[in-house]
Amino acid sequence: MRNRIAFTSAFAACLLLCAVITWAQGGAGQVYQGTAIEEILLKGRVTGMKQLPEGVTLPKKATLEYNGEKHYGVWKTIDEGPVPSKELDRGVEVQFQDSWRTEVAAYELDKLLGFGMVPATVERVIDGQHGSMQFFVDSVMTEEERLKKKMNPPNLVDWNQQVAKIRLWDNLIYNTDRNLGNLLVTSDWKIRVIDHSRTFRPFDQLKDPKLLTIFSRTMLAKIETLNEPMLKEHLGKYLTPIQIQGLIKRRDAILSLSKKLVDEKGAGAVLFQ
Repeated sequence: MRNRIAFTSAFAACLLLCAVITWAQGGAGQVYQGTAIEEILLKGRVTGMKQLPEGVTLPKKATLEYNGEKHYGVWKTIDEGPVPSKELDRGVEVQFQDSWRTEVAAYELDKLLGFGMVPATVERVIDGQHGSMQFFVDSVMTEEERLKKKMNPPNLVDWNQQVAKIRLWDNLIYNTDRNLGNLLVTSDWKIRVIDHSRTFRPFDQLKDPKLLTIFSRTMLAKIETLNEPMLKEHLGKYLTPIQIQGLIKRRDAILSLSKKLVDEKGAGAVLFQ
């Protein structure tokens, strides 16, 4: 009996240790952006391609070998629209687009803004087919899983500020497909945002302005520097002129809303670094 209890206790301790190790390795300190990662995504030899279980766009997990090391990427080839409208499960969506092109555009915009949450994403051709290759992030869980497990971040202020940045980001790019499953949480409680194939709608208005209650000063300053020639240079290959114009008008709406809230509530209640 004692041996059985000792074995059970040891086995439970082993499981706990494995869980702690997995958590500690879940993306903490992982380099997921930058020219070195882009090089791997562009030039890494594809040695495997496996369908991912999640995602209506049927993405695949690619195994890449580069300089003798193994890496992983997410490969998307969907390229639908823009079309005037499309019937979806949640209803009719106007100016519909679902494309790998906006995946690349999102990363390029992230770099311009220093947003720092979109994994490196490049355009690539594999077997004659154009698509986006995005660096595969090592995460512990999705935001959906975090909520189900009722796990609270250790620094709630930092967490809420990350969420506020994502809400600004999604309004800026008019993201129609943000959900709890495409917010990835690393072991050091940083959020990575993925799945941007349904973004950059050509609308002037913000998608969810009521969610914008606090703002990062740094992000506001960065989006204020955006202009049409800059966006055409960096995003023009992947976005239409009307999509870029819509982005600029939504930027203006965000800046106007932030100033309005500061006037009403004061900078201390609205702005953070």
